Amino acid sequence: MKKILYTLAGLYITLLATTVNCQLSTDILKLHSLRQVEDSVLLIMDIDLTNVHLNTERSLELTPVLSSPKGREVKMKSVLVNGRHRQKAFEREVELNGWQKQVASAHYVVIPLKGENRQVVRYRQAVPYENWMREAQLDVQCDLCGCGGEPAEWESRKLANRIILEGVKEYSPSIHVAYIRPEAEQVKARSEQSDVFLDFPVARTEINPSFGNNPRELAKIEQIIGGIRSDKNLTVTSVLITGYASPEGSVQGNNQLSRGRAEALRNYLSMRAGIPSHLYQVGYGGEDWEGLSRLVQQSFIEPKGTILSIINYYNPEERKNRLKALNGGRPYQQMLHQLYPQLRRVVARIDYNARNFNVEEAKQVIKTQPRQLSLNEMFLVANTYPEGSPQFAEVFETAV
Repeated sequence: MKKILYTLAGLYITLLATTVNCQLSTDILKLHSLRQVEDSVLLIMDIDLTNVHLNTERSLELTPVLSSPKGREVKMKSVLVNGRHRQKAFEREVELNGWQKQVASAHYVVIPLKGENRQVVRYRQAVPYENWMREAQLDVQCDLCGCGGEPAEWESRKLANRIILEGVKEYSPSIHVAYIRPEAEQVKARSEQSDVFLDFPVARTEINPSFGNNPRELAKIEQIIGGIRSDKNLTVTSVLITGYASPEGSVQGNNQLSRGRAEALRNYLSMRAGIPSHLYQVGYGGEDWEGLSRLVQQSFIEPKGTILSIINYYNPEERKNRLKALNGGRPYQQMLHQLYPQLRRVVARIDYNARNFNVEEAKQVIKTQPRQLSLNEMFLVANTYPEGSPQFAEVFETAV
C-alpha cells in the first residue's frame, strides 16, 4: 500500500468572533495536519472554545469539506456546539425520536457550551482517499442555526488551497484478463420506469388528457408501455404506480392526494394500455421529503446545510414550520416555486420478462436491444468471434 505524506502545519483559519456569527473573523480552528496515510486522508486540528460565546438558544455546526475544482466533495463529520437551552432541546429531540445512531453518524462530537466546557477540542478524523483529492482544497462550513428568534447564518471559508503531494510513487499494475462464463438467468426480469408529471385542477384527482402538460406526459408513459407490449420477446408481469406529493399542506391531505393521483393514472392506463387490470399495483409515497433533500443538495438554494439539517432531524410538521421561518421565508419561497413542482409526480414502473435466445438470435438482439440479453447469452455471442478481435471486445464492452 503506497504511503503519501503531505503536511500543512501551523496553519490557522479565521473563524467566528467572540460573540458568535458566521463572519469567520477570530482564530478558533488550528490545523495541525492534513495528510494521506495509506488509503485514507487524515485531518487533525484543534477547536478552541475558550473565547466563544453562544446564545443559549442557538447552535453552531462546523463541517470540514474536501472539494475539487470539478465539483467532487466529501464532507467529514461535523462538530456541533449547542447553547445551554439548545442542548436540552437537542437531547429531548434525540431521545424522543431515537436519533442516537443518526447523531453518531453525522457528528464527530456534540458539545454543550457551558462554563466548564470552554476547552480546546482535538478533532481527528479520516476519510477514504480518492484520486480526485490530489487537487482538493479544504474548507470549513459554518452553520449557525436560526434559533431563539435569531436569523440563521451560513458561510464556507477556505482553510487550505490544496493538498500538497510529496513523493508520489506511481503504481503500474500487471494485468491478466480472465473471462469467466456467467451463470444463466432462470428468469430474465427487467423493468422500465418513468416519472410522470401530471397537471390536475385544484383539489382534483381525475386525469384530463388535454389539461396542461398532460398530453406530453401521458404520451411518454404510453410510449414506454406500447414499446414493451409490441415486442414479442417481452411479457409484462406487473405495473407498479406510486404517487408522490410536495410537502406543503397537511400530511393526511398529501397522502390522500398522492394515492388519488396514482389511482387516476392506473384507471387511465387500464382503459388504454391493453394490460390486464390484475397486473396493476398502486402505492403512494405521500410527501416526498427524500426527493426534496436530493433536489436541495443539487440546487443553489442557501443556507443549504441548515435546510438539510431541518429535513433530517425534525418531524414533518416541525420541518414545515422551521423551513417557512428560516431567513424570513426566502429559501422556502425558492423551494416552493423551483423544487416543489418536481415532487408532484406519479412514478410508473413496468416489470417484464424477456424470453431466452439462442446464439444466432442473440447476435441480432445485441445490436438493438442488449438489455434483453443475459450476461450468459452475451458471453456465448462473444465466443463466436476470435478472442481479442474488435467484435469480441465490443460484446464485452456492451456487457459492462
